[in-house]
Amino acid sequence: MILIGSITLLIGLKINADEIKLPEMGDHSAVILSPEQERRIGQQFMQQLRGAIPIIDDPELTTYIQSLGYKLVAHSDNGGQNFTFFIIKNPTINAFAAPGGYIGIHSELIVNTQTEGELAAVMAHEIAHITQHHLARAFEHSSRLSLPMTAAILTAIIAGAASGNPDAAMAGLIAAQAGSTQSQINTTRANEKEADRIGMQTLSKSGYDPFAMPSFFERLQQASRYYGLEPPEILSSHPVTRNRIADAVGRAEQLVTNNTRQLLVKNENDLKFYLMRAKLQVLASEDDRETIKYFSQSLKTGHYLNKEATQYGYALALHNAGNRNEAKKQILALLEQDKDNLTYQLAFAEIEESTGQLKTAFDIYKKALDLYPNDYTIVINYAQALLRNNQPRIARDLLKAQMELGQKNGWTYLLLARAGENIGDQTESHRWMAEYYYYHGQIGMAISQLKLASRSIGNDFHEHSKIDARLRELEAEVKINKKMDL
Repeated sequence: MILIGSITLLIGLKINADEIKLPEMGDHSAVILSPEQERRIGQQFMQQLRGAIPIIDDPELTTYIQSLGYKLVAHSDNGGQNFTFFIIKNPTINAFAAPGGYIGIHSELIVNTQTEGELAAVMAHEIAHITQHHLARAFEHSSRLSLPMTAAILTAIIAGAASGNPDAAMAGLIAAQAGSTQSQINTTRANEKEADRIGMQTLSKSGYDPFAMPSFFERLQQASRYYGLEPPEILSSHPVTRNRIADAVGRAEQLVTNNTRQLLVKNENDLKFYLMRAKLQVLASEDDRETIKYFSQSLKTGHYLNKEATQYGYALALHNAGNRNEAKKQILALLEQDKDNLTYQLAFAEIEESTGQLKTAFDIYKKALDLYPNDYTIVINYAQALLRNNQPRIARDLLKAQMELGQKNGWTYLLLARAGENIGDQTESHRWMAEYYYYHGQIGMAISQLKLASRSIGNDFHEHSKIDARLRELEAEVKINKKMDL
């Protein structure tokens, strides 16, 4: 499914793609980007993107989307490529792939899918763009365009599109590409057809009904009739034609016969999908009262895809609005039906903590960790609760264990910084804040924090050496960026 097949499609800017000229990346005889170059562009792109647009970093949603993504990757033509899947808070239906295996999905797209298979279809298509090296072919190497500048251009395009302001997108684009020779980069129809075909194969191999792809196409086309002059970004950048739907149906029929389709059992993760979809609706909402009203009316009228998920969303919305008693009532009703559901348990722990029932909340987290040791979602939720209730040392130990498992991200850096501050270790607090700022693309702030850390160390030569080495790394990166006019 070509939702926005690649970054080069300009992420649905509300201007004609033909009017946008990007820097020339080299002629067609040039060698395409190496895996290392792609990785470096992707890293810098993602670092800048985190500081430019709102990314939903809820631990449970992040774990879910990463898990679903890697389930698909395991059945793709992946040749060892690393992937990172993330959700952008954005009220438009869209998704994109970027160099280095980064795949972003807009929150509104997830809310508009009706099954996990439909969401998987979107992601499988984007995975195919990466495994088939479509992005590497689009961004051919050229000595005239630096890798950092390429990342900056991608970020400018996405940030402007996400802001809903085409002028901002163009201003960022012009600033990023100043002085570059310009030419248009187009994703070819052949690449799009290939991504549809390969993506559907991945979808089927992963245990999903391949008809989920044409089903989503069909619904998007029908919905487009109600949008008038401003259809969803997906349809602006990639019109869903009858031919495309017919092609998708034809491929699905080749992959699964009627008999085998009847044998496809409902995916065991369907409930998880609906729960995460409901949670995303709450997190992406700008109006708690409207969200409460939506879930309440859905429950009353029976207009929902999954009752339990709707009740869960209702509970979260109530909790966000400060109605903890009613939120607790809803969650307890869900736990009566499914007492081992971790999503319900975590919601219950958060409600109990907010009402001062700390023993109950901490007992829930401890029991959950006994069942799922080192689970990222449990640890981050538990660590936040510990820090809010003056138990920073326990939080720090849990978080450092996550770091050793490779969970180096915004949450772990930020919470470790808070733990250090609460313990009274200013050096540690500044050092982790530096990593937090760097992770979010704020390299100047990161350098400032490292300098504060260096001044607060005292006579610890080993710590001085580590911090000074990291400081030199970041200062060298700033010099490189200045040479590239970034």
